[in-house]
Amino acid sequence: FGAHLFGQYLIFQGLNIKKIINILDNNPSKQEKRLYGTKFIVKSPKILKDQDNSLVILNAGVYNDEIEKDILENINNKVQIIRF
Repeated sequence: FGAHLFGQYLIFQGLNIKKIINILDNNPSKQEKRLYGTKFIVKSPKILKDQDNSLVILNAGVYNDEIEKDILENINNKVQIIRF
């Protein structure tokens, strides 16, 4: 989660991109655009709504609490979240 430096940092530090399906961001102006320097298209976190087996890597600094709460309370409470 985080279609800016947050996501780019994890990718360029060696996160296995073969296991990444999407980059998520709440900002509509970033959605459906490519994350700079990568092949990934940014999606809304709302795509998690009907997913049964999702893992979100959350690396959004001071926004981590707010984003995690929104995902679990408003989108899908079954999502597993790992925070950095």
